[in-house]
Amino acid sequence: MDITAASALVTGGASGLGLATARRLAARGARVVIVDLPRSA
Repeated sequence: MDITAASALVTGGASGLGLATARRLAARGARVVIVDLPRSA
């Protein structure tokens, strides 16, 4: 699947599965926006 023209919003992207997902999408050419909240929130 070609995702070079896609945009992705990844929640929980500071660590774990969210971070891995964001990295994979970016490596495949997608524009990625990462959203995460501090643990104290």
